[in-house]
This record gives sequence, structure tokens and C-alpha cells, in this order.
Amino acid sequence: MRVFLVCLSFVLLTAAANAASAFDAVRLLTPEQLQNLAVVAGRDGSPEPERWHVLVYDPKAESGLREVVVTDGKKTADRTVSQFAQALAPADVLAPDSVKIDSAQVGKIALQFGLANQLNVSALHYDLRKGGPDASPLWTVTCLDSNGSELGKIIVSATRGSVLMHPGFAEEPDLPPPVEARPGKIPSLSEREQGPKRTTYTSGPAKRRVATPVPSTPKAGMLQRLFGGKKP
Repeated sequence: MRVFLVCLSFVLLTAAANAASAFDAVRLLTPEQLQNLAVVAGRDGSPEPERWHVLVYDPKAESGLREVVVTDGKKTADRTVSQFAQALAPADVLAPDSVKIDSAQVGKIALQFGLANQLNVSALHYDLRKGGPDASPLWTVTCLDSNGSELGKIIVSATRGSVLMHPGFAEEPDLPPPVEARPGKIPSLSEREQGPKRTTYTSGPAKRRVATPVPSTPKAGMLQRLFGGKKP
């Protein structure tokens, strides 16, 4: 059973490499919409969903809500109603640079919890929003079995990637320590206007341009790199 779950998780993680993530969907927003991002939701991911629902605060809308739907990397709908919220207010908007953890990362964590608990996770529901008016953004990932029944949830800080709660999962996998920032963070408005940053260089004694060195890390086995857990 454990070998089967490992293989299934590997297939799902491999599929994620070619699927559109939440950040991919958010990057299709206009600069004004990006400043008012409030909710990102996706259903039935395997691990990434086919469709992302991106909700922004729109002061021109009666409910203060606008939903942009992204399917296969393209905008397919733009409307003022959503199944994920009835209304939005300025307090629902996510603070600039507060979201640094993408759906691909929390999806991998969710699969690791399923593996650690020997549960067959067949689909993932994603939800990113604030936990309250003054709260930080949180990812909530609901894990489902092949019948659509809930197996458990993980609640992850969208800023640091730390797992805050995991109802339904008794066992915790070995996870790498959370970090303050990830390179895949949603670009701020200023970053969108300036475009991608260039590689930073430092000058040596002979004024030669040398790329900043990247610390080397010992290579782990494939399953260790994917799950970070103990060998079965």
C-alpha cells in the first residue's frame, strides 16, 4: 500500500510541473486588479486544478467583488458574482508581497501528509484568503479520496510556508523548515512595471563581473527530494 501511494504521489507531482499554478493565474490580472487581490480558489486539482477563480476587490461593483476565471492559462470569464464569496471589502485585500507560497508548494505538502498517513489523495481543493481583517493570508488545502469524500485539510501560511493546522491527519511528514521568502512570489505592481530583475553581479579585484555564487547542497535521492521523509 505504501509503495502504491508513493507512486501515485510521484505521478501527481510530475503532472504539476506542466499545470498552471495559482501564481500563473494571478499574473494575468491587470495592475489595478493585482493591487486588489483578495481570494484565489481552485477545485478538484490533480494536483493543480483545471480552472482557477481569482477574486479581486472592485469598488465599482455593487458587491465590491469581481471574479476572473483562468482556464488552461487563459482568461475565460470576468464577472461580478462568485461561488467563493458573496461580497468583498478593502479589508479583504491581501497585503503587497504577503503571498510568497504558490499552490504547487502547498499541493506538494498536502500529498506528503496523505503519504505519511497512508491515505490515497485523489483530488485537492485550494483556497487562499485572509483568516480575518487583520490576519495574514492562509492557504487551505482540502484533500479528497476517489469518491470525493474529505480525508483531511492542511492550513499553511502563504507568507512563510509553515503548516499551522492539519485536521484529519494524525501523522506529520518530515518537512523542510519554512522560509521567509520564495522566488516564486506574486510580483508587486512596481515589479510588474519594471519587468523581471537582472542577475546581480559583484566586482572582483580586477573589476571582472562575476556572478554571485550559489551555495551548493548535497544531493538527495529522488523520493527524499520529493517528500523529505524517511524511507519506508
